[in-house]
Amino acid sequence: MGIFHRYNSTIHGNYRRAYLRSGLVIGVLLAAYVLVRLLMGTPMHTPISLVVDAILLVLIFLFTAYYRNALPDKKITLKEAMLFGMGCAMVAGIVYGLLLWAIGSASAEQTVLFTNTMTQNQITTSDPQLHYWAAWWAILSGVGTIVLGAFGAFLAAVLFRNEKSVIKHTKQ
Repeated sequence: MGIFHRYNSTIHGNYRRAYLRSGLVIGVLLAAYVLVRLLMGTPMHTPISLVVDAILLVLIFLFTAYYRNALPDKKITLKEAMLFGMGCAMVAGIVYGLLLWAIGSASAEQTVLFTNTMTQNQITTSDPQLHYWAAWWAILSGVGTIVLGAFGAFLAAVLFRNEKSVIKHTKQ
């Protein structure tokens, strides 16, 4: 178990407050993209798309860079950047999923389009189980956002870290 306690890393800022704010902004922006497309008359065919993924990854990178630049001396360790990025991804996935559920519950056409595209079922807006489909697409997109965001957080942590943790040397 000594390998897990070999490093002594310093947390330089309040990453919890930062990832709550950043994750909330990311989740709202992802849901806003879906809502704007719906209101423009060109609804999304799937709840997880390349555009949503690109927005997520770019925002995780930008917010990680912003968080690093807001720290004293602009120093961040891999651990702190990972904690920030993973927290961002978790909050963004939960917020995006909840807002997508609200959008799907309010707009039967969007839920029907998601279901018809993703499952090849031909349901209509009068389907009595439409609210279950809206919840399913919210869960699926939230989990997908968390997983992709965690990968993006790892890449951002590796890219933006600028301080190495001190290795503890113990004699055995």
